[in-house]
Amino acid sequence: MTSTQKLNIPSDRVERLHYIKRMFPQATGEDLSNSWAGGRSQALSKLHSIDAPSYARNRNFINGAVTHLSPYLRYGCLSLNETFAAVKAKFGLVGENLLMQLAWRDFWRQVWYANGDAIFSEMEAPKVGIDYAPLNDFVKQGNTGLPCMDAFVDELLTTGYMHNHARMWFASYVVHHLKTDWRDAADWFESKLLDGDFASNHLSWQWVASTFSSKPYYFNKENLGRYTGEKYCTGCTAKCPFDTDYETLKERLFTQAPASQAKQYLITPPLTRPPSGHTAVAVYVHDEMLSATNPLLNQPFPKIFVFDPEIYQHWPLSRLQFIADSLSEMMNVEVWLGDTYEVLMQRAVGKVISQDTPNLKVKQLLSSFSTKWQPVPKLADVELSEKRLRRYSRYWEKVGPVLLATKAT
Repeated sequence: MTSTQKLNIPSDRVERLHYIKRMFPQATGEDLSNSWAGGRSQALSKLHSIDAPSYARNRNFINGAVTHLSPYLRYGCLSLNETFAAVKAKFGLVGENLLMQLAWRDFWRQVWYANGDAIFSEMEAPKVGIDYAPLNDFVKQGNTGLPCMDAFVDELLTTGYMHNHARMWFASYVVHHLKTDWRDAADWFESKLLDGDFASNHLSWQWVASTFSSKPYYFNKENLGRYTGEKYCTGCTAKCPFDTDYETLKERLFTQAPASQAKQYLITPPLTRPPSGHTAVAVYVHDEMLSATNPLLNQPFPKIFVFDPEIYQHWPLSRLQFIADSLSEMMNVEVWLGDTYEVLMQRAVGKVISQDTPNLKVKQLLSSFSTKWQPVPKLADVELSEKRLRRYSRYWEKVGPVLLATKAT
């Protein structure tokens, strides 16, 4: 049996960050002392500072006017729907570029709901030949010898963040140039991200690899130099693997025939526990609903969040601190460290209310309890066929007109 411990999250942020360090001595990575702060108040500040026209003009540039909303959306400090509505209300169709990017998150999430743990296997057979070598340690340590890739890894390891364009370049380099197993790389990458989200991360890696897209994603030096302002190319003495035209890159990278079928990965079976015989009701707060305004916090039952090793034992320190920041604003939530089953049994819980999630590992933690899952609204109340959920373009073709429609005046 795993021991359980009720935590007292300090209200002072400096104390809080140090407290989480003590509670999770195994957690690696940099802390959040000089970077991100979690919580809804910080999320709203980010939301209100968005410049959608600038975002549309330069979001692909490494120093562009990106929103930095991804961690706050990942942990539910902001809901996707309220964020979309706020951008649309403030900018109208001038914000269409940003609205389309927000819709990607809804698309990935709906694919996760529809396919469950299948997103961790190849969704489709690759369109080009890809290999399955494990991710090299020199990549994980940022010692590739390429200033651009090493800088990207350094940013990931020190901040938990990487610009979206850099994520695409890095994934393409790892999968297509180094011939790495996309799943091994995606698992490692997600484990280091502050905004780590399985759907957005793993399906994006598959998009690059061509196991969830019609073609692979690759780039050349001209593309990287343009969007980085030659930041990494100036003074670089490495033999650049990207310094050629796209046709030559295509011939160089994709020499073998594609596999005839998708590769399947084994999923670890969940632990099974006896059903609870208790009758008390509790609201289970998980890491996708960390907002003090979440409507489930109005329920007249205990609200319980558990740092369960089944989920959190391998998380970087920054994520744990971000969650603690968010929880510190949720004054009526009990915070525990230990086994979820044991915590709920200790609290005599038999029935649970929680926000729905496509994360089956979270649902498995509550499998011994009678659980009511409150649905999270989709961006648009539109039924999407399996075909529509195979490509974002088909999804947007159906959903976009509904989301962008304006009321007649």
